Formats: sequence, structure tokens, C-alpha cells
Amino acid sequence: MTEVEFEWNESKLRLLSDILSENVQKYVKLESIELEAKTRSFTDDSDKDGVEEEFQRLLNNSFDPLMDYKEHQKVKEEIPSPKKEQFQWLSSWKRVAGKLAISYVDKTSNTIIFRRLQVLPNVLPILVIAHTSPRNVIIIYGKRRNSKEEFDLQTVLRHSYSNIPDGSLQTIHFLTKNLLDLYSQLFSRQIAPSFKTKHFRCLPSLCLQYDILGPILDKVEGVPKPDTTDVSLDEATSNWVHRKWDNYQYLTYLNRITGRVRQEVPNHPIFPWVCDFSSQNSGFRPLNRTKYRLCKGDDQLREMYSREPSHHVPELLSDIGYMVYRARVEPKENLCRHVRRKWVPEEYPSTMSRMFQWTPDECIPEFYDDPLVFTSRHADMSDLQYPDFVSSPQEFIKWHREMLEHEEVSMNLHRWIDLVFGFNLSIENSKNSLNLHLCFVEKNRRRLRTNGMVQLFTRPHPSRMPLNYNPKSDSYYLQMDSFGYGMEKQEKDSTEWREFDEESHQQIFQKIKEIRRLRHKTYFSSMVSLIEVIAQIVVAPHLAGRFDDQDHIRHCLRQFSYRVPVNYRKLFDFLLNPKQDFPDCDEFSFFVSVCLNIPTKISNFSEEFAKCVSLHSLRKLDVIPPFSKRAQLLLIKELDSLKKSIRLCDHMETCVVAAFRQLLEDEEACIQAVHKLMPVITRSLSQSALEDLINPMIELIQCETSVKLLDRRFLMHVSICYGTHTFLDLFLPPIVEACASLNPDRSVVAKESIMWLAKRYGPVICAKFISSNVLRIMASCYEGFELVGLDQVPKVVFGVVLQGDETCSRIESLLSEIVLTYSVTFITVQFLPFCVDLIEQFHKRPSVQLEPGLVSVFRIVELSIRSMSDHQLMNYLEEFIIQKFSTTRVRNIIICKVCQLLHSITQKIGTENTRIYASQPFKLIFSTFSEIYDTNEELRIILRKRSPENTLYEVPLFMVEDVVDKFAREWGVPFLSSFCDDPAFLIPFVSNAASSSPNMPIAHSPPSTFPAYSLGGMSSGNRLFSLSASSPVNSVNSLGGLSLCDSGSLSSVWCARISAAVCGVDNYRFDHLSLCNFTGHQERIRRLAAISNENSFVSASSDKTVKLWSIKPEQDEIGCQWTYQNHNRSVHDVAILADNSIASTDGSLHVWDPFRTTLLAQLEWDSSKEGNGGNIMRIENVDRHILAAICSLHSTVKLFDSRVGGWTCELKVSPGPGLTRSLTVRDNGNKMAVALSNGTLAILDARNGKINALAQTNSTHTVSVNWLSDTGLLVCDADECGVILETNPRAHIVRKLQDPVTAAVITDNSLVTLQNGSMLRVYRNSGELQIETKIRPDELPGTPTAVLPLPLNCSYLIGSSHGAIRLMC
Repeated sequence: MTEVEFEWNESKLRLLSDILSENVQKYVKLESIELEAKTRSFTDDSDKDGVEEEFQRLLNNSFDPLMDYKEHQKVKEEIPSPKKEQFQWLSSWKRVAGKLAISYVDKTSNTIIFRRLQVLPNVLPILVIAHTSPRNVIIIYGKRRNSKEEFDLQTVLRHSYSNIPDGSLQTIHFLTKNLLDLYSQLFSRQIAPSFKTKHFRCLPSLCLQYDILGPILDKVEGVPKPDTTDVSLDEATSNWVHRKWDNYQYLTYLNRITGRVRQEVPNHPIFPWVCDFSSQNSGFRPLNRTKYRLCKGDDQLREMYSREPSHHVPELLSDIGYMVYRARVEPKENLCRHVRRKWVPEEYPSTMSRMFQWTPDECIPEFYDDPLVFTSRHADMSDLQYPDFVSSPQEFIKWHREMLEHEEVSMNLHRWIDLVFGFNLSIENSKNSLNLHLCFVEKNRRRLRTNGMVQLFTRPHPSRMPLNYNPKSDSYYLQMDSFGYGMEKQEKDSTEWREFDEESHQQIFQKIKEIRRLRHKTYFSSMVSLIEVIAQIVVAPHLAGRFDDQDHIRHCLRQFSYRVPVNYRKLFDFLLNPKQDFPDCDEFSFFVSVCLNIPTKISNFSEEFAKCVSLHSLRKLDVIPPFSKRAQLLLIKELDSLKKSIRLCDHMETCVVAAFRQLLEDEEACIQAVHKLMPVITRSLSQSALEDLINPMIELIQCETSVKLLDRRFLMHVSICYGTHTFLDLFLPPIVEACASLNPDRSVVAKESIMWLAKRYGPVICAKFISSNVLRIMASCYEGFELVGLDQVPKVVFGVVLQGDETCSRIESLLSEIVLTYSVTFITVQFLPFCVDLIEQFHKRPSVQLEPGLVSVFRIVELSIRSMSDHQLMNYLEEFIIQKFSTTRVRNIIICKVCQLLHSITQKIGTENTRIYASQPFKLIFSTFSEIYDTNEELRIILRKRSPENTLYEVPLFMVEDVVDKFAREWGVPFLSSFCDDPAFLIPFVSNAASSSPNMPIAHSPPSTFPAYSLGGMSSGNRLFSLSASSPVNSVNSLGGLSLCDSGSLSSVWCARISAAVCGVDNYRFDHLSLCNFTGHQERIRRLAAISNENSFVSASSDKTVKLWSIKPEQDEIGCQWTYQNHNRSVHDVAILADNSIASTDGSLHVWDPFRTTLLAQLEWDSSKEGNGGNIMRIENVDRHILAAICSLHSTVKLFDSRVGGWTCELKVSPGPGLTRSLTVRDNGNKMAVALSNGTLAILDARNGKINALAQTNSTHTVSVNWLSDTGLLVCDADECGVILETNPRAHIVRKLQDPVTAAVITDNSLVTLQNGSMLRVYRNSGELQIETKIRPDELPGTPTAVLPLPLNCSYLIGSSHGAIRLMC
């Protein structure tokens, strides 16, 4: 490790004691670690009684659950009550430290007590309690945390619309279980705090941690000064309406209770712009529309709403807007981070009027109260200019504040409040006002939201009382009452006890309860406070920012009781009716769990996940040295606990995803976490949860030290987990880039994994995604043009060695293996065209950034000439290789590489072929030399005098000498002179006189540094069809180069497929070519399904078998890899799950793993009827782990979960009669369409079973249903032509297909159908017919019955009624 290891021990405690002082603020730096700290002083302003009470809660030792009331009375009579001792500040803290096992430091008495840290799952860890004076206390919490690692619970609850969406009962259960576990942890230590939400921290994983010393520190700080936030929202609104508060004060109040705090960029207070600064007394802006709407216009907002996710306003105060407003006072680092990386002060608005015109954001309060924002701290940025009618920033602030309080603003401000804090934020009302915010509709958000809009009002805000208000009129009182804003506080319920008769049992019972409460008053109040925290979680959307207000909590419970889950109503009755009999404090946690009926799954998950959080907290506190054996043991336990939690997570994926993200960002844990947890993550998490992990995993792969993550075993899990499309688009590029790493181990492992991927995915995908990326990455090996050794100036031509040569050689060997594995077609249709394309770019616009690419081109060409036969090389040499390098004018190193390449070519083809095919470049080279150099009468070499118009690059003399000497020795002077227009030019070089010639200076030396080479600046190189007419590529036939390719190990048809894929030939084509023949089935093929890599597929047949096949390009006829033979009847359908397990049905559902040859599950539709419950006819993937199934004798849909291994629920499809015939699913179960035998088409949500629409069609014998778009469906009937339906707003037929459809499959952008008469028709999503062709009997025996497009391979799998399967293109 580069930093010093830190371990919390007694020596570190003594070191901390030495550096502590009374000036400690928020952090204490101990060696290389910053520790979070809080400092309080016990003064006359402190709440002494409150402090004593909180200490009693922590130090309470009186509770004994076995002591009954009589025994308690005897103890009280025998032992006289002690006198109240005087409060001892230091000794109380010392006792607290001992009870909580916290290290203690008292510098006033030189006391240092070290205790090993004990971490409780739901308690914030504390390292030290310290005193530096008799009246202060310093609490050291541990290592300073990133702001992203934990949040204030109140902030999380303010944005509950996102963090607890739709009142998610699972999330509420989980948070409640956290609180109950916390109560149990503290009760077991005889601690009964008064719980407040402000003392809770919420981790990204939704786990709660309680600051156990927070209540004491609050009391020590003293009673806060009266603040506007202590006023209820109704009272504040009334104060503003009746002009007791001004506009500024009311807006400040609204911002505070919504959690907006100054200096917090994402949560800064928002004020309205009230004028455009055009004049002193006018120019007011409309307050019934947001500034964003005024700036962008209604048309643009409507256009934004038409896109996904549908919204009008992204945010009212963006990070960029905030920083531009405060550009004069913010550091340049912040401005460059948020606004633009390059510092250009002229780009920032210079005047207030320009600021108002430019910004779509609302204003900030600094423009109403802080004149310092106008004065620039940057020397190169001018001050912010105020309007001409004011003379100073102070005068502007005064004038602007007056404009805010202007009557025009006061009478319309309530409209702006409705948009920013009020009822126009709700989903329904915001659509009409074009005010729907992105934060309310953002989908699949897995992270906790801590910023965004907060709705305070659910009804229109009342307008302000006019200045000329007549007190005799009560219209404003009526208005306030009608809007629900009461003027008077509600009277509290009377708590007087009803008197009973002396003999009444009820009276005796009430007295017993009263005695119990008095006996355990501290625990009773603790239980009540815990229920209040639970209540605030449940009714968080309606609290309007007022937390820990007991009366307000009870008011919300009464008013919004319909929003409270049924199980929780009984618990909250204890708050609404305190006369009820409370459970004993030692049974409280169990009682609440039973009362709320918290599912066992969530309880088990919470307990297991709490262990993971505790271990993570202990490890990250740095009390144990990182990377030590003890730290590794902790990490292993943490990973085991998280692994179990992932298996139990069910609907709590947010928790485990957040925990896994933390491990991915942890240098110590990331590698082990990925290797140990990736298999279980693949099997357990949903697709949306996995998508949240893509970016951190890619960043981890890009890390230079993450060699193990490039191993094929990990890449196998990733490719299965995310699917081939995502893997190739997002994960493959960083893996290819790792091949060019300077770390040899990383480069070697990446190279081996890339070759494994090339073989795994086959030649077509390899050519389209892998080899094309490898070609581009070669140039990065030569960034900087650094030579091996200290001397960076080349001294010879044919011995120049660059530092990137070793790395490039590994990439070169990778390309060679691809060519040897598949075909030399890769060279002729991809490698050489890539070189041509890059050279053309350099010819058009020479640049330093492209020069490394030129060196890589030379290596690619050298590889090509070694891999090609003499015949192929002669065919491609003249056009593809030589002409493109003959005019190169680049720096010395590139000249050396050009000469080395030409020498390699001559070595390969011989002197005679060089004269025939390569004479032109040598003639140009020697003619260039002769234009630069001349010989004098003494046969000495001198620079030739040239005109100013001559811009030839002055090649160093040693290069000319080396080139002439090299070729003269190998060819002989006579043969060499045939390439020179003036053979006399060679005489000084081949004579002894040349050796005595003085060295000539180099006119232009290469720069010492080069800018980074950008791969994005290079085109793909696949420009075979766009070259000049003289290129032999134009002779490529319609099959994509078949006549030019020597197939090698692949057939000519596969070579043609590779060529077409590389050249970007339209995928919508069918040339009736058979690539492979799969033999094994004896009867009709019912269904085909492919694994995402398109290298393997399964087939279901009427011969009672399901077969697994692998596509092997080197073979023309392929047998099956494995056969599943446990079916007793004809197989109707087959599907592949995310973990590559296979589900098939012959009336009963079979789920099996072909790679482990094991049966995972076998289910009947209704096991109670012993096989007579009906046949399962169709199955469809809902998401990664869930299948939907329908039965021929029922009108419901059942869902099967592979993680559970059985049916999870049954969805009723239609209230009317009719049996299910077919189904289709879209968007991970968001939309499911089911066709019934009575012609009804039901559209429902598979996640909750809600029926969204019912439509009547004419199809009573539906064969299949397929989603074409969000609202478009293809319905295929056995007897009628297929129809395309549009379901929005009502179901209607858009068009009919030409024939009845026997099979239909939807890909990303096309519809592939088999129709009567063996017709294959392919439609684009727009409905345009792309392919219409007939499958001939000589191509496929029998009638086509099943089709499966393979879009990545640009081919089709087609099965027939005779059991034959063909891969065709």
C-alpha cells in the first residue's frame, strides 16, 4: 500500500489525546485518517434538566422484568429513597463510555481508557468520548465518510415518493424491522432513548443507524432560539396571508421545511425571479408559470412530455445555474467541475438582465440578501453588473428586496408557490400546468433520492390579503377554511380519566396500567417515540417537512388513515388512544412484529443483512489495518453474509445493490466481491437491478490492477448476466483496451480472454465486434513514440524499436490467431480495408493524433503479408498496400517503419515481383532522396538548394545511407539503380567516400511529446464498397467477396457471411444459402429458442424431445449436444431463462439445466387433480427469473419463479368466460397480452395482475400473439390472416397480413413470419415489407414450421415439419 496502515489501538488513542484541543470542529486528523467529530460545551444556556434526563435514559439500571409490583413496593419501603445527587458532568460521561464500551479520554485528569470497539448493526459507531476542559465534550465517531455513504433520515423521508415508491410495504417493513432490532439492541443494555428522526442516519442500503449520543448533545447545545421552522405550516400560511410575514420570510420558511439549505448545491433554496431588470418600477414576470416554461416555451415542454420518461421540467435549479449565479464567489475548481471544464470567464453572464434572459432556472436568495455575489474573486472575471438605476450592490439588494415585496408580486406569489411547493406538483395537476418534474416520474431508480421537489400543499394555496382589506369582511377566513388552512390550533384531546365505581374492575385495571407506566416511565416513552418514528415513515409524504412533532404526527394519522397499511393501523392506535394497554417493554419488539405481520422473508433478510452492514462498518472504520489478515477475515465474513442476503432479498434489491456497489468502489474488497458474488447475483437479481451495476463494474474492469476481472470465468458470468448485446456494447471495449495495457500480466490475460470470446461467439460476431475493436486499439500502443532506451532520436532505419512494440506484438498474435481459427477472409475484407481507411484519413488531414495509427497500420500489413499466400498477396498488393504508403511524409520514426515494411514486402515476394508490383514506391523514395541531396565535384553529399516553394521533408542523411546500403547489399547496385531516375545519385552512397561525409543536420526534429491518440477519431475501416473504382473490391459479388476469399477452415458461404457483416450489408436480405444443417429430430419442430450469444439454441419437437445444439462454423452438418428425454408427450413450447436453464412443456412444466444435466423442477398446472388439471400449452419469459404459463382448460395465467422453484401466483385474465390460447410479454412484465378462446384480448400488468384493457377481436383460434410496439400487437389465427392491432386508445385493426401466420418472432427492429405456402416474410417495425421469399423444398425438406432470427449473426434458423433445422442466410 502507498499510504501508512492505520490500526485503532491504545497507542493511537494516546496520540489522539495529544492532538485534541478545544478548537476541534467537524474533523480531527489522526495520521492519514480524518475522524468525524462533534464538540459541545456545557454552559448556562444548556438544558440542564434535559441533559440529566438523557443521561438517566442511558444509565438506567432499574428495570427488572421479573420483579412484580408487590416486590417492588417492598424494596421501596425497605430502602429509603436516596437524595438527588448533584449532577456530575465528567463522571456521567465516564459512566456512559463504560456502559457503551467506548474509549474515554479526560485531559483534565490525564485519564485515558482504551476499549475495543463494539459495533451494533443499527447504532452509529463511536470511537472516543473525550474532554479537553471540565465543561466540554468531544465525540469522535470514526473515519470521515463520503456524503454519498449516508444520508439524514429526514432527507430520505422528504423524498419518500422516490425512496418509498407508492408506499412500498416491503420497504416500510424493512425500515420498521431495523427500528425494532435497534430497540432490542438497546433494551438488552438497559438503554431507553427517546427516538427522533433527526438522530437517524440512513445508509444507501436503507439500513438505519442511530446516533445514541445525539439527544444528549442536543440538550447540551441548549434550547434553540425561536425559529420560523417551529411554526406549523398552517400557521405560517396564515401569517403570510394576513401580512404578519413578508414574502421573503415566508419563502425562507417554505425552503427550510423542504430541506433546502444554503451552500448545498443540489438542495439550495429557490426564490422566484420577480422582474426582468428592464426598468425600476415595472417589468414583472408572470408568476403563474415556471421560469423554465417561460424560457423554453410550451411547445418544447409538450415535446419533452412525449419522450420517455414523460416530464416537462428536469429541475428548477440546476447545478450549472447555481454555479453561474455564484460564479463571482465560487472557486474556479467548482465552476470547472459543474459548468464547463475549460475556464472561459467571458462565457458567464456579465449583467443581471443578461442572467435573467439566459437562465431557465429560478432565482436564489443571495440576489435578495447578499451583495457579495456581485464582487468577483477572480482576476480575469469582471464583477456582475447591476442595472443602471442603482449605484451599488447594496442598493441593488435593497431595491430587489422591495420588488419582491411589491404588491404585484404579493398578489400572485401564491400561484408560483403552487408550482414549486404546492398542489401543481402532483402527477394529475402538473400535466395541465406543464409542470411535471422528472424526479416524480424517473423509473427504475435504485439509489436513494436526496434532492428534488417536495410537495407541501395538496390544495390550491390561498392568495394574500390585499392592502385595502376590510376587517368587516370574512372572505379570507372563509377562503382559508375552504382551502383547509385553519387559523386556530386544534384543541388537544382531553386526557382526563373517567371515574369508575370503587368496585369497578375497569378502575382496578386502569390503576394497574397507570402503576406500570409510572414504574417504567422511561421505557414507556421510548416505545411511544419509536412508534412515532414508524408513523413518520408511513405517512412521510403528508408530513410537509414537519418531523418529530407529536401533535402533527397524530393529526396526519387521523387525516390520512386511508393511506396507512391495515396492519399498521392497530399499532398507531397506541398513539391515537394512549389509554390502551401497552405491551411490556421486554416484549415490545416481538409484539410489534406480530402485530404488523412482518413477513418471515423480510425478517430473515433484515437480520442477515444487518450482519453484513456491521461487518462493513467495522472494516471501513479503519480500526483494523486494511489488507491485513484480520481485515481479510472480516471481508470474507461480510461477503458470506451479503451472499446469503442476496438469496433472501426478494423485493429488497435496493439494499443489496447498494451494498454491492460499495464493495465495487472499495479497493480492498472489489476483486473478491465480484468473484464470489457474481454467480449468485446472476441467479437472483432482476434486470433493472443489474443495470445499476454496469457503470461501477466497467470502471473496475478499466482499473489497471484488476487483472483477475479479465479472466474468462468472470467474463462468462457477466455475459450470461447482462446478455450478449449489452456485453458486446459496454463490456467488450474496455477488455479490448486492456490488451494494450503497459501491465504485461493484464495485457496477456486480456489477450487470452479476447481469443476465448472470439471462439465463443463465432466468426460473424467476431468480425463485427471483436477484431474491429482490436484493430483500433493497436494505435494506442504507440502514443508518444517513445523509443526503447534513453536516446529518443533514431540513429538507424532498420533497427528502430518502440516501447509499444512488445504490447503490439501480443495484439498482433491475437489477430493472427483469429485468422488461423477462422479464415484469411478477415485480412482481405477487414484488416487491409482498415489500413486503407486510416491512410486516407491521414492523407486528407495529417495530424499528430493519427501518426500512432500509421505505425499500427504497418504492423497490420506485416501481419497480413505473413498470413496471406503468394497468390493472395499478388492480387491485393498493388492497390491495397503499396500505393497508400508511397506519398507518406511523416516524422523520422514513421519513415523508418515505412522502410521496414517495404523491406518485409520485398523479402516476402522476391526481387522480380518487387520490380513488377512495387516499383512505384521505390522510384518515389529514391527520387525524393535525390531532390533533397546532391553530390559535389568531390563526390561528397550536400543538401540541394531548393526554392522556397519546395516543401519536401528533409530526410536525415543517415536514413538515406541506411536505405541505400540495405537494398544495395540485398539486390545489388545494378538492380537498385533501375528504380532511380538518376543512377548517378547512388555513387556516393555505395562508394567509400560516402562514409567520410559529415553528418547533416535534421531540418525538422520530432516533438518530444504527442497528444493522446483518440480512438473515436478513427473510422471503422469497413469501407470495402466505398473505395475508388480502381480497387479490386468492386469486383466483390453480391455475396460479399466470395470470389476473392480463400476460405481456409471455413466454407465459402461462411466467408461470404463474414464479408457481408464486415461491410455493413443490410441485414434485411435472404440469399437462400445454407450455413449449417442440424439433424436429429424425427418429427415436426414446434419451437426454437436461442441463448443470447447466438452460438447455441434449443429446439422443441413433436417427437417428445428437446435438443440443445451448438453452431459450429467449421462443420456443415451438426449433431445435437444434448437431448432432454423426460417428456411423455409432444413438446408444445420451450424457453430459456437468464441463467441458461431451460423450461419446456408437454402439458406439464419441466425446468432443467443442460450444462449440469439435472432436472430443477417439474410442475403440473393443478397438482391436486393428478394430471387432469389441464395442459400447459404456452410459456413466456416475464423477466430474468419468471415465466408466465397458460393452460388449455383455464382462463388464468400462472407465474413460475426459478429462484423459488415453483408457482408464485395466479393472475385472473378476464371476468368473462373464455379459455386462454396464447400470451406475450413486454417490458419485463409491465405489459402482458393474453388471447382467449372467445375472441377477447386482455392486456394486464404481470407485476400486480391489474387488467388494463379488454378488447374484442374475431380470432377464436389464436395461434400466437406478439407485441410489435408499446401499443401494437400481432394476432395470428389458425384459419385467418394475421392482423396488426393498435390498442390505444381503443383496439382497432391497422392492417392485415397476406396469409395466415404459422410462426412469428419479434427482434429489435423487425418482425419475422412464416406464412402459408412456405413463405418467409420480414417486416420492419414500421410495417414495411423487407423480405418476401419462398423456402424451396430442396433447401429445407418439409414445410417450414418454426423460425428464429439471429440478428447478431445476420442469419435465420428455420425448422420444418420433417424435423430438419437449417441455419440460412
